[in-house]
Amino acid sequence: MKEVCLIVEWIEKIVNFGFTDTYSINNFPKYMNMIPTYIRYFSISAIIVFWTLQSFNIYGQTYKMMTPSVYSEWNRLKNIKISDSAEIVMYMLDREIGDKQLVVYDSKNNVSHKFERVNKAQLDISGNYIIFSHGLAYDSIRTLKRKKTPQDKMPLDSLSIFNVQSHEKITITNVKDFSTPSKYSGFCFYTKIPETQNSKDSLPQNEKKKKKTCDDSALFIRNLSTGHEDTIQNVKDYTFAEKSAVVAYAQCIGDSVAKYNISLKYLKKDSTVRITNDLFEIKNISLDSKGLKLVFLGLEKKSDELQKPYNLYLKNPNDNFAARVSDNFLSIPVDHNITADKKISWSEYDKRFFFGIAPLRPEKDTSKLDDEIVNVEIWYHDSPRLFTQMESTLEDDRKKSYQVMYDTDSNSFDQLENDNLERSILSKKGDGRYILLLKSKPYQKAVTWNGESLKDLILFDTETKTTTLISTAESGNPVFSPEGRFVYWWSRPDSIWKTFDTQKSILSYLGLWSISKFQDEENDVPALADAYGIAGWLPGDKAAIVYDRYDLWSIDPTDPFNYKSLTNGRNERIVNRMIDLDKENENIDSEEKILLHQYNEITRGESYSWLDLNTGQISKSLGGLFSLTKNVIKAPKNNQFIFTKEDFATFPDLLLSDSDFNKYKKISDVNPQQKDYGWGSAKLFSWTNYNGQKNDGMVFYPPFFNPEKKYPLIVNFYERSSEGIFKHRAPEAHRSSINYTYYTNLGYVIFNPDIKYVTGQPGDDCYNAVESGVDALLKSGYIDPNRMALQGHSWGGYQIAYLLTKTGRYTCAEAGAPVVNMVSAYGGIRWESGMSRMFQYEKVNPD
Repeated sequence: MKEVCLIVEWIEKIVNFGFTDTYSINNFPKYMNMIPTYIRYFSISAIIVFWTLQSFNIYGQTYKMMTPSVYSEWNRLKNIKISDSAEIVMYMLDREIGDKQLVVYDSKNNVSHKFERVNKAQLDISGNYIIFSHGLAYDSIRTLKRKKTPQDKMPLDSLSIFNVQSHEKITITNVKDFSTPSKYSGFCFYTKIPETQNSKDSLPQNEKKKKKTCDDSALFIRNLSTGHEDTIQNVKDYTFAEKSAVVAYAQCIGDSVAKYNISLKYLKKDSTVRITNDLFEIKNISLDSKGLKLVFLGLEKKSDELQKPYNLYLKNPNDNFAARVSDNFLSIPVDHNITADKKISWSEYDKRFFFGIAPLRPEKDTSKLDDEIVNVEIWYHDSPRLFTQMESTLEDDRKKSYQVMYDTDSNSFDQLENDNLERSILSKKGDGRYILLLKSKPYQKAVTWNGESLKDLILFDTETKTTTLISTAESGNPVFSPEGRFVYWWSRPDSIWKTFDTQKSILSYLGLWSISKFQDEENDVPALADAYGIAGWLPGDKAAIVYDRYDLWSIDPTDPFNYKSLTNGRNERIVNRMIDLDKENENIDSEEKILLHQYNEITRGESYSWLDLNTGQISKSLGGLFSLTKNVIKAPKNNQFIFTKEDFATFPDLLLSDSDFNKYKKISDVNPQQKDYGWGSAKLFSWTNYNGQKNDGMVFYPPFFNPEKKYPLIVNFYERSSEGIFKHRAPEAHRSSINYTYYTNLGYVIFNPDIKYVTGQPGDDCYNAVESGVDALLKSGYIDPNRMALQGHSWGGYQIAYLLTKTGRYTCAEAGAPVVNMVSAYGGIRWESGMSRMFQYEKVNPD
């Protein structure tokens, strides 16, 4: 039995040291060969039992060891909402596999309410009510799917309304969907299939067989405070105004033939007005924000055509009925129809609405059998796009529409897009005088080797109905400044922000090359550098706040020599970026302090600071060797903020704070099970590479790391990653990379080196960074040179394949989706876009 004792001793070493005792691992086969077969089976069973326990003891403290099943234990934060006064915070917990959970935090009473199996949740802006739908457990749904249950036979969700003050919960069964207004409180809209009033036996036989003309869905409008509900039967579609308590709905009527009409319901007055005659079909109902104007598409005659001849209807505030306005659209091309594939939208101040028209497509010949229809692919050498590109966008192309604008003041139409002008960009959220039109078709073929589409920029004046050519063959994505005076875009060939002044018709720049570098200073790929971005504009389009690598610059768009640096991060290598706390306001309020996110390139630590634009004073609020989210959520009516703070071992739970972020309260505990697992640690690592230059990277260590021991090493990399040293890495099954937490828990050291590239030698650059870094790690003494592995994906996969031709020091390697032959890959086709890979290997010289 000496051999059995050796096996037990070996198992103990595994459990206690996490597979890092080299002697025991290397001698395990020898132990097994010493044991008779029947004892060998006993030994293997013992290993399985110990593995099932999933725990190991470190210095008297027991921690769980991870298995792949741990991935489904970890929650992710989703759908974070805060009430107007921050009294209620709502969020969802989502897992890789399993049920979602809704958590409602009451900051006034410091208590959390949890609800299981929640699929969708919304917060009434008052903070008094939480509305959510919930259904069967994940496992029950999977069981029904395995039984091939049709979708229309699957159980519907239930809807619950939770009163945060009284803790009362009302549940309504068999609900199809629900929604709540985002700008006002007190109402909830939901649709469901109403219960049958009569039993089957009480119905005459002929009624049982009678086909129902209208849908069974009913619209319920619930007053959240009183509990009163209005029920409207046979509602085909509905919408509600954004800023006013008005609902528009299309209701099905009729006996033998279904017809529809539209009514407006004014919730505060509790009155309903019908505004249409009966139509055979109604689509795309759209109310303006105040509920004063309504537009929709309708059919006056029954049609079975693929592209139905919809008419456009509009109800103005003083009209009793909606009027057909599409008759006034005299310039619509004869081979085009108004399409239902494009939603109707309103401008910010409801002066205009936008809809789509589409060219008529040939109808399918239904008289032929499938085997009589020729199915071939015809490729043309002069097509603007490759056939594979057209194939990947086939469904979108079938629904392609051209935008048309209708001005409700002048009752006039303007077709903005057509086959040559493929895209229109609005100013002032649709209310501006100017509209930018883009023409890219002449440059579509060059996308194959350029990788991006150039375009001509054309300005349309809605007052004079004239167009002006701004520029040709421009790169970038042009947009309007908030007040609509300037069009601006990043020009990669020129490495500068370009502007066009619509008032003076002048093409100019935001700043000059002598001010700073506004393009990516660290760009090391064979492509033109992108910009660092623009934070926003001051009111009246007086100045643009532009980023360089470190700082914010205020630049006058009418004078490129008039500029001012708002921060001074370059000297200390601090990257300053503005956090937008008011997503609905396009302007940066110069009278309010702005919140900065700051990143230290030396330490990789992050901080929050407040910048006073008038005085230039920066006051630091919170900072350290951790990562802070840029997605800070502010309560609309007071200075309460939700943010997250994390590092490798700290999950980014929700923190509630005032403007002094040092005084925060943790309000979530998303993954309490983390404390049961040995987690490990992360550190920056620097060395001198083979070129004599400083190289940075990250090293991740197992729990209770002991530098006197020997550990197995996994080398994983993709370009440069060390800026994410303080990123929390929860256990998850990633499609392209190993999970660092999982492997450190099992006793591995992980090394991720930064790789800087020189054009034309990506393989050698990788070898220089990775191999010199591994050499430096081996000198530390805690890496076992006989147990080293490589792992990478895509570009990292190519470089792993390259490394394996240069060294045999690694025991194993995994290269995911690698390009192992760049010559054959040159003409390869990318799966999603259908584009040739040619552009990835071509560097176009702008000169």
